[in-house]
Amino acid sequence: DADGMFDVLTYQKGGALLRMLEQYLGEERFRNGVRHYLTTHSFKNTETNDLWDAIEHVVRTDGGPTVPVRQLMDSWIWQAGYPLVSAQIDGNNLVLSQRRFTYDNAPDATLYVIPVHVRIGNTEEKYLLDSHSLTIPLTDPRTPIVVNARGVGFYRVEYSNELLSRISGSTLQSLTTLERYNLVDDAWNAVIAGGTPIEAFLSFAHEFSDERDLAVWQAISVAIRGLSRMLPREQEPVFASWVSRLVGPAYEALGTEPLQNEDGLTSKLRGLLVQMLAIYGLDKNVQNRCRQILFEQASTEPELVAGATTVVAATGTEKEYDWFLDQFRKSSTPQVQLRMLYALAEFDQPELIKRTAEFAFSGEVKTQNAPFLINRCIANKNHGAIGWNVMRQNWKKANEEFPGNTIVRMMSSVTTLNTPELENEVQAFFSEHGIPQAVKMLEQTLERQKVNVALRSRESENLQKALSVN
Repeated sequence: DADGMFDVLTYQKGGALLRMLEQYLGEERFRNGVRHYLTTHSFKNTETNDLWDAIEHVVRTDGGPTVPVRQLMDSWIWQAGYPLVSAQIDGNNLVLSQRRFTYDNAPDATLYVIPVHVRIGNTEEKYLLDSHSLTIPLTDPRTPIVVNARGVGFYRVEYSNELLSRISGSTLQSLTTLERYNLVDDAWNAVIAGGTPIEAFLSFAHEFSDERDLAVWQAISVAIRGLSRMLPREQEPVFASWVSRLVGPAYEALGTEPLQNEDGLTSKLRGLLVQMLAIYGLDKNVQNRCRQILFEQASTEPELVAGATTVVAATGTEKEYDWFLDQFRKSSTPQVQLRMLYALAEFDQPELIKRTAEFAFSGEVKTQNAPFLINRCIANKNHGAIGWNVMRQNWKKANEEFPGNTIVRMMSSVTTLNTPELENEVQAFFSEHGIPQAVKMLEQTLERQKVNVALRSRESENLQKALSVN
């Protein structure tokens, strides 16, 4: 049970909720509440509610706006999931409504007390959405509106087509990085949930062809990887054309070599763009450039070398596989050794993925690294089933030799096995082989696999049709 608490619910959701509360109250009020909590309970044991009550006491007595902190936080802590906030125009009003976000859109009566930051034109206001809907009067109903302004809320936003159409061009460019990131992330997850047509997402994504921020491109890259897994091999050239038109302008603007005094985020972005353009855009020039970087030391910039390593592996031959394996064995630094090791899972030949997966159990790979190599084999776009079969055959060995907290991470990439046949295999296997130290994470992984299988079944043909006209 203790091991099971080291999960995304404890750390990522918990941290996100604390930040959301801090931003809604204001940094100083939040800190004063925490100070009051520490002072009141010094040298004593506490429970969760003691923190909320201490913060609420401060905001109730400091002369500022009163906020029901305990009610607000209880609605998130003691209820599963998080909400989807829908936004639409009704006459001269903005109407916000809420429902629990789910990938299957099943009816759910859960209500959250949601701190909502809304920017209408250039003015930002805070609201508390504590019922099914909230109506906000507008002076000018035609002005651009951003819900979850500054991106501090732990919820997704669903804009009406009318409102989303206003967030384009200069308005889109004026948003903060986190706001643009959320736009892409929410839009892609709306596709997964069946709320947004895939052709609409393809058109929306091209609004970001002038994007120059790493975080936003990371969100776009998640969508690109997801889209690529929904297509048969024969459709890869058509998809590559779409990717090239989306990614190419940013790559050309950034250049193939880092500039003097370039910041680290720009370097990371170049490395990411190189991978997307070479692997998913099938750009031969970029692929060749990556081989020059790796084999001829045409560049020593770390992010370019890291990107080139992935590209060469993903597009490589058996001869290059042997080169990576040799580099792993004779590497003088752990960083390079791990880079070469994990690259072995990127190759696109079934016999090489089988060789890599079996290598993970050979004893030559450190037990703290082997689970993550298996994870990458299972995540291989075209041959993940091979990694899955090797892991399944060695399940007892893995549980005996690998660190206990890595077992669920080893198998977490089964979410990418998105055919009904593989879904049946995976679900049946784990109905007999539990992971007691990570029960909740296993449940989440198996649920997400079902979601991805449903996505591919529902949208693969739609995606192929949309690519033919986009």
